[in-house]
Amino acid sequence: MARGERLAGDPQFRKRIENYSAYLSAKGWFHSIELADGKVIPGLISIEELRERIAAFPIPADQRGKRILDVGAWTGWCTFEMERRGAEVTAMDCVELEEFHEAHRLTGSKAKLLILDVEELSPETAGRFDYVLFFGVFYHLRNPLLGLEKICSVTREAAFVESYVTDSWASEEERNRAPCLLEFYEGAELGGQLDNWCGPNTNCLLAMCRSAGFARVRLENTVAGRARITCFRHWEPPDPNPSQAAPVIRGAVNNRTNDIRFHPGKDEYVCLYFESAERDLRLDQMRVEVDGMGAPSLALADRGQGSWQANFRLPPGLESGIHEVRLRTVNSAFSDCCRIENTAVSG
Repeated sequence: MARGERLAGDPQFRKRIENYSAYLSAKGWFHSIELADGKVIPGLISIEELRERIAAFPIPADQRGKRILDVGAWTGWCTFEMERRGAEVTAMDCVELEEFHEAHRLTGSKAKLLILDVEELSPETAGRFDYVLFFGVFYHLRNPLLGLEKICSVTREAAFVESYVTDSWASEEERNRAPCLLEFYEGAELGGQLDNWCGPNTNCLLAMCRSAGFARVRLENTVAGRARITCFRHWEPPDPNPSQAAPVIRGAVNNRTNDIRFHPGKDEYVCLYFESAERDLRLDQMRVEVDGMGAPSLALADRGQGSWQANFRLPPGLESGIHEVRLRTVNSAFSDCCRIENTAVSG
């Protein structure tokens, strides 16, 4: 992509998408598919391109014992590749494609297929997965942050996100300085497609992944108008020899009700009160966990005399019941635990 090129409203980009659509209408295959005998069914996306994308993420070569969800599976190359690596794979798409079923048969796949919109995704409708592939779907969502929360809710370890971004042409320094910006496309501004709803810049996509509930997010690279991001549900391993004493938790309560009960679907926040001997704590040093899942802190307040308050949202996907909250900083051991309750009872 040329420096500064804007794809939304660009006639050349629209023509390129029209050519892609014509190709798919004529041949029907989006992904190229490798068969057991070495033959390849050619598709719009080559085997080399598909392998390059997978290689951009820290996806283990050995997936035995892992459960993987491939969201937006389309023809299914990623599904079959993860299956080849030993995983139990579920493919998910919003439409049922005959090409997927044919590729499934030709490759001898045992992968399960779910027909769901991202907004319908939950642990109840799909289960939970060690890894989730979320390639080329984000910008098709009318409710993109909700969609990322849905992805987070079914992820145990990490989700791998690839999306169109508006600033892949920019230098790393320019991207780092940029504010979080999201373009909204009411009609067919992006590539002439009605289902292209939004275009984030890279900083915005990173921020939305964090806001969706992932503990850590890491930009792997940007290429050809796309950003690749790894989203982790856990914090980095703690220092085995921490330099600071563990914080002491004094309580964790609902910001609205001041009790320990939280209600799914409501925009509620946990107020975590703790004491720490560390001075000048920063927000980016907080490592809050709920049942072992990392929870990014949204605000940190110094209440004086070693007392602090950190606010955070409950991690997506928590079941109803009692959950344990604990805290460390980047320099300390973990605190003791306190309990909160996630309940389906409203009011």
